[in-house]
Amino acid sequence: MRVWVIAAAGLVLAVGASGASLTAVASGRHSTFAAAASSLEKQWNKDEAAGVPAANIATLRKQLDSSTESHAGSWSPQWWGDTGDSLINQLQGKTNTLWAAAMSAGRTQAEQAVKLFGQLSQQLGSYIPSSMTAAEATWESQITAASTPNQLKNLARTWVATVAATRAQAQQAQLAAQLDALNSQATGFDGVAGLVQDAQDAVNTADADNLDTGDVPALITAVQNDVQDSAIQNADASSAIQQLVTADSQLHSLISLNDNVNGQIRPLEYSVDQAAAENTPNQASLMGQYQGVQSSFTAARTTAQLTAVQTAISTLQNSVATELAADVCGHPVGAGKVLTFNLALQEGVFYQDGCVVKATPVTTGRAELRTPTGTFSTFNKQSPFQFISPWPPSSPFYYYPSWVNYVIEFASGGYFIHDAPWESAGDYGPGGEDSAGASHGCIHVPSDVMTWLYAWTPTGVPVIIT
Repeated sequence: MRVWVIAAAGLVLAVGASGASLTAVASGRHSTFAAAASSLEKQWNKDEAAGVPAANIATLRKQLDSSTESHAGSWSPQWWGDTGDSLINQLQGKTNTLWAAAMSAGRTQAEQAVKLFGQLSQQLGSYIPSSMTAAEATWESQITAASTPNQLKNLARTWVATVAATRAQAQQAQLAAQLDALNSQATGFDGVAGLVQDAQDAVNTADADNLDTGDVPALITAVQNDVQDSAIQNADASSAIQQLVTADSQLHSLISLNDNVNGQIRPLEYSVDQAAAENTPNQASLMGQYQGVQSSFTAARTTAQLTAVQTAISTLQNSVATELAADVCGHPVGAGKVLTFNLALQEGVFYQDGCVVKATPVTTGRAELRTPTGTFSTFNKQSPFQFISPWPPSSPFYYYPSWVNYVIEFASGGYFIHDAPWESAGDYGPGGEDSAGASHGCIHVPSDVMTWLYAWTPTGVPVIIT
């Protein structure tokens, strides 16, 4: 009997020792998990302060707070078979992705400002102060040196404002130079006939653009009448010519302003279409605002009206840039790389793990040969590639053998994503599917983007066409 009691006591001691060991393991794992979670919280606070969207950080916090590990005490059996490392590693990976996405969004905003300055240089380069050109030359290095999303956003805001101010200054210089040049050439239009012809050409251009021609038509008639009337010499004829020189100069300035504003409409449309293709929260409002800007531009006839449109374009461009930057990630397109194309918008958006990597206007199939909709997968890449028409020369769809630099095939029957060197830049985007450059069912991508897309896209990548 004594032996049995001693054995039973030994068993109790063994069970007790095992329980103590499990309790120690659970406590240690709980402590390690709590420390890792606290470290994540500190990193999230720091990242949010540096510019990572608070809503994105909140999603990670919610995942951590709702986890079973966060609610398990140090004594909980939860820790006997779970260290919590998997959850911590998963959250750390997502944290790194959010930081990279925020940096990418900030760089996109800053690079957009660089592009805006490039457009300004092309349009008004000779009127931009050399000091501004020198300052802009440092922007790329500042982008490279920026270490937080907020630093990049601040650079973008500053530079967009700088470009807007420089544009206004350059336009004023352009208008002044044009006025000086025309006034100095009051007798330098190859005679009165040359002045009249120049003014008439300006009227024709203004009429085609629905601009207010002012007194120019009447002054043309007055000058012609004065010159034809041999009884009118010197004073009266000279007065009419000088008035026409001034009015002609003002009309040329109005036409130039109209051309500058018109050059900003298409890039704005591309940005708004990207927001619509991504289905950002405010895309409907942005599209409505764009349509309002477009209507205002169509109706604008005077300098004041065109200037108001230009201001509206700048404001909307900033709103769209902010919208796109805030909505880079979280798109429900699936994991990995995904190529999406919207036929109505003629817009392509390329994603990596639900985050926007790049977007571009495209041109798809013409009316009789529309690009198919649905979900496909890339399965063939070639560079270069020659297209041979499957239609005979007698067919309206026939085309001559055509070389392109890159093709990515996504559907049987000869459906490719490819560059189209023969297509003009203005044909991409809305309406391109009904232009002369429309495809026979393929998707045309601008050459610079296609070069990147070919290198970025392996076979087996989903292609979603809506």
